[in-house]
Amino acid sequence: MKYYQELTIIPSVEIPSYFIWSKVYQQLHLGFVENKDQNGVVPFGVSFPQYQYENKKGKIGEKMRVFASNENELYNLGIKKWLQRLDDYVHVTGIREVPEKKAGYAVYRRVHIENGPEQKARRFIKRHKEGTLEYEQAVKMFSAKGNICYIPYIKQKSLTNHNTFKVFIARDYCEKAIYNGFGTYGLSNTSTVPEF
Repeated sequence: MKYYQELTIIPSVEIPSYFIWSKVYQQLHLGFVENKDQNGVVPFGVSFPQYQYENKKGKIGEKMRVFASNENELYNLGIKKWLQRLDDYVHVTGIREVPEKKAGYAVYRRVHIENGPEQKARRFIKRHKEGTLEYEQAVKMFSAKGNICYIPYIKQKSLTNHNTFKVFIARDYCEKAIYNGFGTYGLSNTSTVPEF
């Protein structure tokens, strides 16, 4: 991971940053899907330089970096093209080289929460209340008594069934760079991205 582009959410009084993140990440996900190989591996990894998670409090922050091994991969991804309709809400830098001096490496991985309120709501509607209970109502019903997870996340909406779900993101520090490719959200259980 030698090159990157940095995305920064532009603060808005009218639109909260978590809402903008959901739109930005959805678009990036589509861009990553178009660039996956025959094994479903994506050559782009993401990091969140302002990521915080400690004592059951966490946040993604306002910045994201998208990494690639070479400049052409980032150029061909065309981040600005994918985020064109979000120009007023996100600033995208040009392609930059990763600095020599790094703080280390990190794995940003997706965490699947078993039996979260979204999963319980979908299951409940399917089994008992299909057509009589709205999905959002069911999520609220299970949120009150469901598992609570404090890991930072970005909300997404499925383009196939239109259900909303959370992409929980955990960060683990690593001593050395490892590359095994990334998933379609730019996350991986093993591949690292540089921290600086």
